[in-house]
This record gives sequence, structure tokens and C-alpha cells, in this order.
Amino acid sequence: MTCSRRGYALPLVLLLALVVAMMLGLAIERNTAKSHNVARQLDTYRQHHVAKGLQEAISAWLSKQNARTITEALGEDGHAINLILPDRSIAAVYLTDGQGTLLDPQAASPSDYQRAVSLRDRMEILCRNEGVSIEDYRRPLGPFEISVNSADALLLQAVAEEVVGIDLAPELVSKILEERQEQGQLQRQDILSISAEVGVATQQRNGLLQYLTVTPEIWYVTIELRGGVGVSSRRVTARYGGLVPVQASTSRSSVGAWEQPGAFLTWEELGVEYDGPGGSNP
Repeated sequence: MTCSRRGYALPLVLLLALVVAMMLGLAIERNTAKSHNVARQLDTYRQHHVAKGLQEAISAWLSKQNARTITEALGEDGHAINLILPDRSIAAVYLTDGQGTLLDPQAASPSDYQRAVSLRDRMEILCRNEGVSIEDYRRPLGPFEISVNSADALLLQAVAEEVVGIDLAPELVSKILEERQEQGQLQRQDILSISAEVGVATQQRNGLLQYLTVTPEIWYVTIELRGGVGVSSRRVTARYGGLVPVQASTSRSSVGAWEQPGAFLTWEELGVEYDGPGGSNP
């Protein structure tokens, strides 16, 4: 009888141990999930305030610029400003034209939607022919117009084919790139003059201005954190980046030539290996 009871009790003990182990596992899993959730919330909070602080710093820098374009106010590699942080590290801020890519049709306004879809479809064909990914040319937000001063040859080819046709497109693109190389920055009148020179009709010349712009409203901001306590001032410890809207001022009462930048539209950690504006330093 005693052996029988022991034989019956053993499975109960094993079952109880299994239940306890499962409960402990679930408790640990829930605690780990909570910890990860808290960490994500803290990271989001920190990045929000970093982006907000940088937005204010860029705004202060812009308020002191009276140049005709932001490009004219930037230094080498698009360098705008250095910020000294409390730990003695340096946050180097760079701005580059962020409108030299193709707007996702889903982000286009109703009036631009059809043109955005048609241009994307044409670009997909060109990308397949060249063996490159269209993802490298996509932009999730911003105006439909593409910056003529930062778009690469393939995207300019897509725009030219869309507006002036396949026959004139190669010559038009070649001339745009040639003039851009010589002048550095093209102006609105340059687009009209170049297109007229290669034989584009007046209506199509005006049509180009609906696709191309010389005054980008979206800029890509790259932030490099360098140095700090016990760290070489040349060593990059972190890189972040994101798109931010910046428009030329249209108000006489506004301070400086530019409106205050809006909030960051995108924000991402680029990593120290990212070959960005300032380059990778040891």
C-alpha cells in the first residue's frame, strides 16, 4: 500500500514541478517583455528630445543666415554647425538636399498622385534595365517636385522621358548634368534655357517645372557625435539622421531668410560605420 501511494504521489510531484516551472517561465518572460518595453519607451523619449533640441539648434543657425540658398551657407560636406554637449562631446550637424529622390505615390497630394504613379512606374523600368533597386530612389514624405541639383542621372532621365519624351530625354539630361557641374547650382531660368537649347517646346518646358525644383523644402540632417570624456575628439561614437522641412521665408517680419524648420519627419540611427557627410574617422 505504501509503495502504491508513493508511485501515485511521484507523478503529482512531477506535474506540480512542471506547473511551477511554467509559471516561473511565464513570469520571467513577462518581466523581460516589460523591461524591453520600458527600454523602448525610454529610447523613444530620448530620441524625441534629441530631435527637438537639434530642431531648435538648426532654427537658431538658420536665423543667422541671409544667404540666397541654404547650400550657400553650408561648409564642406554640408557642415552647418558644431554643438558642444555637457560631456564635452561634439555634435556636428550636416545638411544635404533631401529632395533629390522620388516621392512615394501614397504620400502625394491628390493633384500629384497620377503623376507620381506614372513617374514611379517609369523609374521602375529604368531601374530594372540598370540592375539597381528603386528603393534607393524612394522618399516617404515631402513635396512631389524633385530637386534638379541633387537628383542623379537615372532619376533625371525618368523625369525627362515623362515630360519631353524618349527622343529628347538623353540630350536634355546630359545638358542638365553638364551645366550643373559647371555652375554648381542651377536656377529656375537655367532649366528653361537648357530645355529650350535642346529643342523642347514651350509647353513641355513649363511642364518640367512641375517636376523639378531648384528650392528644396526637405533637407536630410545628419548628426555625428564625436569625442567626449576620455574619447578622441576625432572618434565618431554615434550617427543619427532624418528628414526635416525647411522653407524660404515669405514673410517680411520673419527673422532671417528662412522659416523655422518643422519637426523631423523621419529619424534613424545610422551607426558609426555609416559613410556620411563627415566621413568615418578612427
